[in-house]
Amino acid sequence: MNDSSKYRRRTLLAVAAPVGLLLIFSGCGRDGGREVQGNVISVRGTVTIDSGKESGSHPQSVTTASKLSVGDRLETSPDAMASLLLIPGIFVEIGPSAEIVIRELRVQKLGDAMVDAIKSRLATLQLNHGVIRASLPDIGSGRCELNVQTGFGTLLAQRGALISMQLTSEAVRVICVDGEVEWSGPRGGPVDKIPEGYFRDYRRHDGSGNEKPRLRSVSEDAEAQADVAATLETAAAFDDFVLRARNAPAPKSSHPVKRREVQPP
Repeated sequence: MNDSSKYRRRTLLAVAAPVGLLLIFSGCGRDGGREVQGNVISVRGTVTIDSGKESGSHPQSVTTASKLSVGDRLETSPDAMASLLLIPGIFVEIGPSAEIVIRELRVQKLGDAMVDAIKSRLATLQLNHGVIRASLPDIGSGRCELNVQTGFGTLLAQRGALISMQLTSEAVRVICVDGEVEWSGPRGGPVDKIPEGYFRDYRRHDGSGNEKPRLRSVSEDAEAQADVAATLETAAAFDDFVLRARNAPAPKSSHPVKRREVQPP
């Protein structure tokens, strides 16, 4: 990631830090935090969502009015994409021909009041195939963590990370554009660290998926460089969304105040 792009991203996010976005709580627990719903920022092409919570339910089209809950499965068509705000501070873009399942969306606060600071934000996705890009701006306080599960292993990204993942039936490519991410195999073992500007390709060998590939610089691979450029564009779009949300006028009350009639003298 070049210095100018990094400076622009961090400057925009610093300006946008005070933005407060609505959390919809759907469950609670004093120790484990509260389960929340995510939001859809934008949709292009055909994107479907299947909650899977009701027998006989059918996939529905995703719109910017859709709410995302644990258990939802989202799928994009070959020419489609969707930008998601899973939790304030965790943005994800789903690329064409991709499928994800939301496994966890949880927020823990320091108190019960809406104005209290957030202690932790935790999102877990299952990537079944395709490309996703995720941005976790280095703003706010407390723990901020995204886990992405695959059959090859699990990615852990924390605040300040900007990443890209591409999953096929034979391999998964993990690119760290900004920050640092960790990768753990499906059967545990040593954790791989992938620093900024590097990537690893995890391939399927003998069904184990535990082989540790060589850490490679993005500068060595033209395809990785193109993916980094696309990921930076995604991050810039998320930055613009936050700035628009910050500068948007306050919503009008749905209960207008009745003016008191003044009687003529």
